[in-house]
Amino acid sequence: MKTTLGGLVLLTGVLAGCTANQQAISNDKTTTETMQLSLQDFAVNQNIAGKVAFPIRHQQQNYWLLTSETQGLLLSDASGKTLSQFAGNFEMLDWRANVQIEGKQHDLIATVDKESGKVVILGLDWQTQQFSLLDSFSHPAGVETVCWYTLPQGHSSLFIADDHAQVTQRIIVDGNTQQLSDVVLRNFVGVPEVKSCAVDEQSHSLYLVESNIGLWRYKADPEAELIRELVIATDDFGPLEGELTSVNVLPNGDLLLSTPEQQGIWLIDGQQKPSFYGLPKNTAVENTIGLVQNDAVLLGLYDDESGNYYKSSLKIPLAPALVAAKPFAQLPADGETTPVDSAGDAADDPAIWVNSQQPEHSRILATNKKRGLMVHNLQGHTLQQLDIGRVNNVDLRYGFELNGRTFDIAAASNRTNKSISLFAIESNTGEVSWLNDITTDLNDVYGLCMYQAADKYYVFINDTDGRFQQYLLNNNDSKIGGTLVREFKVASQPEGCVADDINGQLYFGEEARGIWQVAAQPSKSLPRLIAEVGEEFVADVEGMSIYHLDGQRFLVASSQGNNSYGVFALEDNNRYLGSFQISMNLAKAIDGASETDGLDIVSVPLGSEFPHGLLVVQDGHNVMPSDKQNFKLLSGSKLAEFIQNARK
Repeated sequence: MKTTLGGLVLLTGVLAGCTANQQAISNDKTTTETMQLSLQDFAVNQNIAGKVAFPIRHQQQNYWLLTSETQGLLLSDASGKTLSQFAGNFEMLDWRANVQIEGKQHDLIATVDKESGKVVILGLDWQTQQFSLLDSFSHPAGVETVCWYTLPQGHSSLFIADDHAQVTQRIIVDGNTQQLSDVVLRNFVGVPEVKSCAVDEQSHSLYLVESNIGLWRYKADPEAELIRELVIATDDFGPLEGELTSVNVLPNGDLLLSTPEQQGIWLIDGQQKPSFYGLPKNTAVENTIGLVQNDAVLLGLYDDESGNYYKSSLKIPLAPALVAAKPFAQLPADGETTPVDSAGDAADDPAIWVNSQQPEHSRILATNKKRGLMVHNLQGHTLQQLDIGRVNNVDLRYGFELNGRTFDIAAASNRTNKSISLFAIESNTGEVSWLNDITTDLNDVYGLCMYQAADKYYVFINDTDGRFQQYLLNNNDSKIGGTLVREFKVASQPEGCVADDINGQLYFGEEARGIWQVAAQPSKSLPRLIAEVGEEFVADVEGMSIYHLDGQRFLVASSQGNNSYGVFALEDNNRYLGSFQISMNLAKAIDGASETDGLDIVSVPLGSEFPHGLLVVQDGHNVMPSDKQNFKLLSGSKLAEFIQNARK
């Protein structure tokens, strides 16, 4: 359904293809004004056949970057005088200031050579006011638009949207080494008929223009979930009339849009309120770029009707830029496992088995919840695959005895038959074999962890409905049995848990609430909430484990909502020390970790590579390049350093 107001189409429903909570701007609050244009006296304005007039500022002076199919890339001063030129056939461009490459500061320009189809990366040296070619590379399809994004780790990445509706994100400059790079982070499906893209660095948002539909917003972080939402739509679904042809993001997050058939431009502020600025009837502005100056925005516009570049100024009350949240510490991953062989959400939970004789030959047990249990070495290579059902969480303990045989034991929650699956681990070799299952009466088994008190071995297993059961493992028969010794319940879905054997405590997560503590010994004691989700440590709370450092215990728990890991000092009244993220390691070509389900930690040395232990986490989005899910490894040395700094 649609209504009209002042000639503008207003949206009163949701565009098909958006999720239920993604409603585009409908705008009965749209304001309309008329804007005057003045012709910028560029020396090259005649027959420039361009597309982008990009106003920039350097040392308190205004300049212009201009593209031209006939004259290449041009740098002009505020009066329009050409200062520098780089030959070529260019239409689009995006610009980033002050990027360090090999110890020298550059402004970076990304564009596309229309003759060769190559993406071209240029540097602008302000000392000489000259362009230099830094890099160029081919793309498998026709490139429609490019835009820069600075990753949280400081790397300069570029989004490339093509005519096959594909988007590629690749790193151009390694922020750590200050070297040019060529690493493809990910490829994903974008939009057909893409015309323009832009990135909001503050909110980490990527905007794509689909000309006949509207403006889409994605998350720019490659580790984020790949979802999109419609910001504003055209024709029957929104206030934009005709094609949408460009988007530009101002520093405070406001958006500038061009609608040439509507003969105007749009400004969408941070409150999602759009304002329409009409242009003279003989214009068809296809591209608009803004430069904020005090209380006004200097605009560079390209008019397709006349083929000219124009400048104008908007005097508008600009909202202040969003205050960016304090960034999490970035700890680069040190290793990763072979991806699981099941597509979709498959990898879930790891458990680290320590080889006491040869710690460097320790193992990582990891669940593929669509197939079974995987066994990896510390280099991440798959050594075993046990296809025993949809196992979700796994944990292990040492020195179990059965019929005169001693072995290490692992337990996993098996959703195929609502059971606890048990495994033997040979203490000398790390070879894993299935033993038997213990049936439970839970409807949907989910999380699991083990607890050992002297020679008694227990398994905690929970249900998605909030129920927990505690089983005592029996070793008085030819196979291992389980006796239910305790039950309790929380209000909503739990999953991850870890037992502190020395102190007899169980810690578990209620995904939407926080972290609970209760006695691990069978008793009638009630759980108490020790850490509630909030602004920084957010839901969903998933995997958790305990790291030992300097005689103290630190609980590490994954927070799926912001791809982070919260650390709590258990000896200091469970004080929250802060959170960190596991980021990409370009030197090792390993991406970071996100949307982690399960994790495990050991604090003992595992050879020279992991002298202070190891943290293993599930990675919900395996990119660089895009692949099936896997598990990431982080040296305990980095975790220890984070904790030591956080305690200061």
